[in-house]
Amino acid sequence: MGRKQGRHWQYLYICIIILIGIYCCGCARQKVIQKEAVYVLPQPQTIEKCKEEENELLQRSEELLEQGDYSGALATNQEILSAPDDALPKDEALYNIGIIYAHYENPDRNYKKAIRAFKKLMNKYPASPLMEQTKVWVETLQKIENLESTNESLELNIECLEETIESLKRVDTDIEQKIKE
Repeated sequence: MGRKQGRHWQYLYICIIILIGIYCCGCARQKVIQKEAVYVLPQPQTIEKCKEEENELLQRSEELLEQGDYSGALATNQEILSAPDDALPKDEALYNIGIIYAHYENPDRNYKKAIRAFKKLMNKYPASPLMEQTKVWVETLQKIENLESTNESLELNIECLEETIESLKRVDTDIEQKIKE
């Protein structure tokens, strides 16, 4: 009636317990290794001063952009680019220049200059944290440029077709007048 379980089930249970133990020990060891790998070096004062300068210039640029002073914001970012100090965030300055040229309220909006600034950022600073956003901007602005050129050619075609329609209407009225005569 009642059968005894064979020993092979006991071996299976023991193997599962051993695997769980190894897994837990491995995970615990991995967390310790990850914690040991994270170490932050203290920053020297010179880097802090540069950070303050860059923050001031970037903040001034953002304030000017918010106020609608696009030429002032552009000049501030150009100042960051022309500075000999390599600690300044030149990649952010190039990104801001692209944004300023592409801004929808900028009366001097120029998509080609924006694309040029973004591509310069991609070429000079390939490890920049702004790279993905820059790629999206370039792709979007290039599509806008293509659509604008397509729109211009379609408008020219429409004008040409309207002229053809007008000339055909004149010919049609001339034919009708000759038929009536």
